[in-house]
Amino acid sequence: MNRLIFLAIVAWIGFGCIMPVFAQTIRLVSPASGEVLRAGTSVDVVWETTGTLRSSFRLEFATSPAGPFVNAATITSFTGRSNGAFRVPSESTTTLFVRLTALNADGSLSSVSATNGPISIVRPLPTRSDSILRGSIAQGQTVTLSPSKVYSLDGYVYVNGTLRIEPGTVIVGDTVGQNSAICVNRGGIIFANGTASRPIVMTSSAPPGERSAGDWGGLLICGRARTNNPGGTSTLEGGIANVATGDGVFGGTDDNDSSGVVRYVRIEFAGIAAAPNQELNSLTMGGVGRRTRIEYVQCSYGNDDAFEWFGGTVDGKYLVATAALDDDFDGDNGWSGRVQFGLAQRYRLRADVSTSQAFEMDNDAGGSLNQPLTRAVFSNITAIGPVQDNSWTTGRGDNQFNSFFGAGAQLRRNARVSILNSVFVGWRRGIELLSAGTQNAAAQDSIQIRNNSFYGIQGAALTTDGGTAGTPPILPATWLETPANNNLVSAASVSPALLTNPFAENTNAFNPLPARNAPYLTDATTFQHRGAVAIDDPFFERVPFRGAFSSEIARRWDLPWAEYDPQTFEYRAGGATQRLSTSVRTATPALTNLNVVTFPNPTSDIATVRYNLPTSSLVTVKIIDALGSLASVVASGVQQEAGIHEFRIETRNLPSGAYLVQIITNEGMATERFSVVK
Repeated sequence: MNRLIFLAIVAWIGFGCIMPVFAQTIRLVSPASGEVLRAGTSVDVVWETTGTLRSSFRLEFATSPAGPFVNAATITSFTGRSNGAFRVPSESTTTLFVRLTALNADGSLSSVSATNGPISIVRPLPTRSDSILRGSIAQGQTVTLSPSKVYSLDGYVYVNGTLRIEPGTVIVGDTVGQNSAICVNRGGIIFANGTASRPIVMTSSAPPGERSAGDWGGLLICGRARTNNPGGTSTLEGGIANVATGDGVFGGTDDNDSSGVVRYVRIEFAGIAAAPNQELNSLTMGGVGRRTRIEYVQCSYGNDDAFEWFGGTVDGKYLVATAALDDDFDGDNGWSGRVQFGLAQRYRLRADVSTSQAFEMDNDAGGSLNQPLTRAVFSNITAIGPVQDNSWTTGRGDNQFNSFFGAGAQLRRNARVSILNSVFVGWRRGIELLSAGTQNAAAQDSIQIRNNSFYGIQGAALTTDGGTAGTPPILPATWLETPANNNLVSAASVSPALLTNPFAENTNAFNPLPARNAPYLTDATTFQHRGAVAIDDPFFERVPFRGAFSSEIARRWDLPWAEYDPQTFEYRAGGATQRLSTSVRTATPALTNLNVVTFPNPTSDIATVRYNLPTSSLVTVKIIDALGSLASVVASGVQQEAGIHEFRIETRNLPSGAYLVQIITNEGMATERFSVVK
């Protein structure tokens, strides 16, 4: 009997009711000695334990191994890992020391890990600015920003009046590691109306070569349109909201509300961790109304989602997501907007532990049927994933990609989002329809996944979470490929997509255009009303192609305003905010002229011809050899819109020598010389 009592007491002690008999040993794996951390970022905490199991820990840091140590994060985990739990201090140092302490149930100290360090914190010196924005823009007040200055943020700037940003203006975040963002409150107006030749840029304060995702917060817009949050209003995530002052509060009853214009704007290196594991998005829209204009916006190198909608009715056209960490297009809380012409480009090693998708759509976090339902409609999206070849595996080496990538689109938690006329290339999985409500809606055509093309999908083209135990799934595995849905699934390879240069990273050589013989350029939906999805809405331009771009010497609507190498762009007051970077020309040509550039030059097998069309015109393109003879006709009398156009020449079929590319329009002719060398 005494032995049984003794064993019972030991068991009671072992479950932590009093101080443990067996000491727990902790080894802090990460952050590790010798690491270099970026100021203000969230980093993972990883540890190993032996002895008594504990779930409550405290990460502490100091500037000396002797302390004093300060509490940096409180962690509850049995797994030995807490993602993003430690927000790196904002001050640069080479003498940061960290340790992990295990806590008993009553909060008392159980054991302490060895101290790791020294660890370095890197915080680049900020770009010189000419003026500082801080505090709030009051209701009735108008602040105008001019391209003659570079503006920097001092913390969070709240817009209750009007913020007018002129074309070509540059705004940089606060010093790296300091929280900063522009937040347009309900009733506030942002008028950021850039142009193709003079886009507005919101970017990191770090100098060229030292910028990084999460260097500042981003652009947040709060409107008065409906959401499905209980009570109708909510607050932005990330710790920036204050209900008492109205800062960061969104939602209301006016679906026609206007928060202004965001047009020809780049948002770069945003997504700071406002608190541990609470990163802001590049462009966040909460309850934004449909009279707000969001067009020609690029969100690049963000530390969370590129575009995120929380309720509201705002639409979008010509949206570019480049190298986001989490999702490219994320909708929630009853957003019912429309988006046409969007481009998403993923970098193979950049993905989030929460799983990164091109689309992630929920009705709300609980999967309720709260009204209004998340019922957005997307058309003409090109979503380029990380899997360049189906033989690639997960990892961080050559021919590998981050294991945290997921599907091209994940629609779940009773979302009612439709995706039409789009092209998905190089994703781990195709479409995920999760939750019974979402799948039932798809079965009844309240969700439509139609007229899409999928290339190089490594896993399942359609993933569902099945029915209840003992019942078949709500949707058959063949649902995506049924004739009524008119989707093409060509999973074996990305090659049939015939995109020009879709996997180029950190370079303006990136080119998402389809070849002129791509198989999806004439079979978009007829844009007729089909059930619950109003694709016949006049918002949607009637185009014959799937994806973001046509191919008949396609217009690059992303040029010249978008930038695919923002790391090296040198911003200065009064300077250019866009460039047409090629291997032979980095200067910005005048967009009022019929400019032509050919690259690479000389070439051996393929060359790209890019030209600016000042006005819409009939266009003929010819290739002339050195003797003046016609080598080929690329296009003859093709009607083209004003803007940047480009096409490829397969010079492997041409003999070595000198050639001219000749662009003939209603207004005149331009030529460019190039050489073929074999």
